[in-house]
Amino acid sequence: MASKQDKSNQRLKSAPSSSSVMLRAASKVGGWTMISRILGFVRDIFLARVLGAGVLADAFFVAFKLPNFFRRMFAEGTLTVALVPVLSELRQQGEPEAHSFLDALATLLLLAVLLFTLLGMLFMPWLLYLFAPGFADEPERWQMALELARWMFPYLAMISLTAMGWAVLNTYKNFAVPAATPALLNVAIIFAAVVLAPLFDNPTIALAIGILIGGALQLLIQFPALKRIGWVPRISFDFKQAAIGETLRLFAPALLAIAAVQINILVGTILATLLDTGAVSYLYYADRIVQLPLALFGIAMSTALLPTLAGHLARGDQGAALDDLRAGLAWLTWLTLPAVVGAFYLAEPIVVTLFERGAFTHADSMATAQTLQAYAVGLLAFCWVRLLASACYAGKDAKAPMQYAALSVAVNIILALVLMQYWAYVGLALATSLAAFVNALLLILRLRKTYGSIVDAKSARRMLTAMLASLLMYGALLGLSELWLFPQHDWLMQALWLTAAVAGGAVVFLLSALILGEKALLQGLRKR
Repeated sequence: MASKQDKSNQRLKSAPSSSSVMLRAASKVGGWTMISRILGFVRDIFLARVLGAGVLADAFFVAFKLPNFFRRMFAEGTLTVALVPVLSELRQQGEPEAHSFLDALATLLLLAVLLFTLLGMLFMPWLLYLFAPGFADEPERWQMALELARWMFPYLAMISLTAMGWAVLNTYKNFAVPAATPALLNVAIIFAAVVLAPLFDNPTIALAIGILIGGALQLLIQFPALKRIGWVPRISFDFKQAAIGETLRLFAPALLAIAAVQINILVGTILATLLDTGAVSYLYYADRIVQLPLALFGIAMSTALLPTLAGHLARGDQGAALDDLRAGLAWLTWLTLPAVVGAFYLAEPIVVTLFERGAFTHADSMATAQTLQAYAVGLLAFCWVRLLASACYAGKDAKAPMQYAALSVAVNIILALVLMQYWAYVGLALATSLAAFVNALLLILRLRKTYGSIVDAKSARRMLTAMLASLLMYGALLGLSELWLFPQHDWLMQALWLTAAVAGGAVVFLLSALILGEKALLQGLRKR
């Protein structure tokens, strides 16, 4: 008869490793994100049809950029990286202590976002001048953007509270609801574009209403999920808890660090308002496309990694944290490199197939495709930054990412001012990509001091395999273009060509990786 110790050892052997659990979580986030992003592309197709890439589109995208920028800076990323490590540690003391902390933090956040929203709407002309100085000399675009920005700014309050729900659910390893929630915003905007827009003389007002509806839906869906993990938010003014102060200390320096990529993209948008009409829209549409692989791989992996590393470090197990960091970085690189090749080589077919209809012309497609290629150059760095910064935050190190983000923003501004003189909006996108590499390199050097080498022989081999397989994939795409030219005027054939290119490229990449010895990895990927 087996002893209790033998049975315990057997359970340990059969239990999934933390890396496996992390990858399952990342695949769950990525799966839901894929659905949301597909709806996002459908949304952008309708936006392109309704708005085109002219005055209406520029005004709408700049107006939406304001609440979106503050959402990404104050809510989604920053709140998560400040809350998850503190909550993970506090849960070691017991759930009542964790819930008391969450009640007070939720109350404080509610008061802060309401005040910030009211001030933002009141001082909107100054905010708009900061975000779009080029509109000031064009009364039509300025007035339209100002009206839309005031309509949409309350979305910030709703999505900030929603983001706290996401952070709490992620800490409890509930990744499905936070990953699926963004789809509701896309559904609401599609509804507004299809149903509401024809009822308005100015369709952008209908789209702004759709954004507010989407924000409300995103917030409401959090409450059933939070109740299932045992926390029902209540008003509490117990702001003197030590955990509140610790969260705020992490939150403050994380503001700049977690928003580095967004700040760099914002710099591009601000400078684009100084260029010809359409530049803002080209940057928007190209950024929307590159956000798909960034969300599927970079954000999904960093979302799963943060609570995993925070849990290891809360228990004092730095070795397990290093193992998962190496695994996460290797997987992320392996998944992202073929996406870089695909986004760069297939930029024109992607943009033409998705957007070229209605008010969106072929000239708009070509300009957007060139901008997409410039963003694709930095896609790997964008993903690395998300993952590496999460590794810092898991150890409650917010100062280093803040400093490196500030430096990358400075690099971006300098490069943008130089490169826009030669390549206009394409130069702005390229500056953002190059600045991301600076940020990623500095984070790698920082983590080497904390953990030691974050790339061992196994992960280095995996990255090299991905690089070689991506080169073979690039060759296959070149061959496809020679055998079958991309159709110019038939949307159905364009969609068929693009589907064949993406599927064929993926097959070539996977087969190449298999030939190069990645059998175990591909078995794991099939399970995912």
